[in-house]
Amino acid sequence: MYASTPLVHQLALTVGRQLGIDAAAQALLELSVRVRDIGMIALPDAVVLATAPLSPADWELVNQHPVIGAELLEGLPSAAAAGEIVRAHHERWDGGGYPDGSRGDAIPLLSRVIATCDAFVAMANDRPHRRGMGAEAALEHISQQRGSQFDPQMVDALIAALTGSGGPRPVAPRVTRQTEDQDSGARAGRTDLGRAIAGLDVVPAFAPAYERVLAATAAPEVDGGELVTALESDTGLTIAVLRRAQTVETRHPIANVADAVNALQPSEIAETVSALPRAAFPWRTSSFEVLLHYFRVHAQAVSRAADRIVREVNLERRDDVLVAALLHDIGKLALARGMPDYAPPEKTTSPEERVRDERRNFGVDHASIGGLLSERWGLPKALGATIATHHIAEAQTDIAAYVRLADMVVHHAQGDSVDRTRMLRLAHACGLSAGALRDVMFDLPHAGGSQRRRAEPSPLSTRETEVLRVLAQGKVYKVIAIELGLSVSTVRTHLHNAYTKLGVEDRAQAVLRATEMGWI
Repeated sequence: MYASTPLVHQLALTVGRQLGIDAAAQALLELSVRVRDIGMIALPDAVVLATAPLSPADWELVNQHPVIGAELLEGLPSAAAAGEIVRAHHERWDGGGYPDGSRGDAIPLLSRVIATCDAFVAMANDRPHRRGMGAEAALEHISQQRGSQFDPQMVDALIAALTGSGGPRPVAPRVTRQTEDQDSGARAGRTDLGRAIAGLDVVPAFAPAYERVLAATAAPEVDGGELVTALESDTGLTIAVLRRAQTVETRHPIANVADAVNALQPSEIAETVSALPRAAFPWRTSSFEVLLHYFRVHAQAVSRAADRIVREVNLERRDDVLVAALLHDIGKLALARGMPDYAPPEKTTSPEERVRDERRNFGVDHASIGGLLSERWGLPKALGATIATHHIAEAQTDIAAYVRLADMVVHHAQGDSVDRTRMLRLAHACGLSAGALRDVMFDLPHAGGSQRRRAEPSPLSTRETEVLRVLAQGKVYKVIAIELGLSVSTVRTHLHNAYTKLGVEDRAQAVLRATEMGWI
């Protein structure tokens, strides 16, 4: 159980009041939300206290805790009434939950309250094995799942409770191109796409991400990893800092946020971020900012999927892949501003079909426009090429292939149409087995953010990193040697050199240090 439990308790009671439930139901809700995870006491400590993503087998164990909890409560006369509520607090409105697959009104109302509040708090806040996505993105996700995972009435009550409105707030509207963009200047008739690309010189940053970066740069001791994570949480911030980093003289172009943070002073980052326009909470502002937020949420999901994929295949250029994943759909913003007929496509079309529709309807696709934007902003040519080709890339050595695979995985997880045969073929080309792809797709909905991000460059060589990464899996020297095609003495030499560079004395300290810094 997590420290966020008091938040769930407080929020659930607020939602209960918003719904107007009577005093008896409110008392039962208060009891049920406090003991909802009591079944966890029967699970192994290795599962309950895990600080890494759980395996599918571990999740199967976790999914039994509502049943165990209900059985425990039913044996206590003073808490028996909460048993039914606890058993159903992981059911889904559409019947896809557990343990019984109940749907709709068959799920107790108080269970639906707890499920909605628990999901929001879990997604918004950090957990031991991942970072939270923040309140805005979490609430956006809850809103998107209104009527599928969550009871619409509960979602409306949650939004009303969080925003302080007098009544339920309508779900964020679907953006159409008939609405004028008030903040960017009204458009009369059909705006030229070239002008739209030229006009998209700065991408606004959402206020919470902006504030988080300024707080990180103002800290007495700047945590580089925390600063990287904060910058990567927002598309506008990522672009602005990457552009600023291109002004630094280096031997190679700076193509990722980690290298940008290492190249710039905290004061330079703060200055860059402070100059950006800020976007408010999306449903209170223009249609363009709503669209921007939708793309930001999708980009974050693709970045998390890409992070998991490149870790599975031990890809060295992880940071470059993550930035490309964050910016892969940036061309859609220019397309939306420049073409009044543009609207987000239906879920029944695959990503490849959507690109073909864009070319047929507008003469150009968002990927090509994204590549042009990247070039116009002065970002590295390789990054622009990745963005431009991420819907056609197939080669294992091409970063765009990993971005494309991550994008397909996210679309599949969101219920969109995806060419599964092509996805499997692409996974194979990227070095990801069908079993590993299955695990990535299974874990994606449970992942709320990336792991510790690096800032300082690693002092380790490529081979030292490989040896240390395998060592972190608990393997002995002999197995490491066989797996990497080395002699045992060579493995020992690489590890000795790694210990010296990291300033540690043994394998445990080396693994801990390298993991903390995001080097393995």
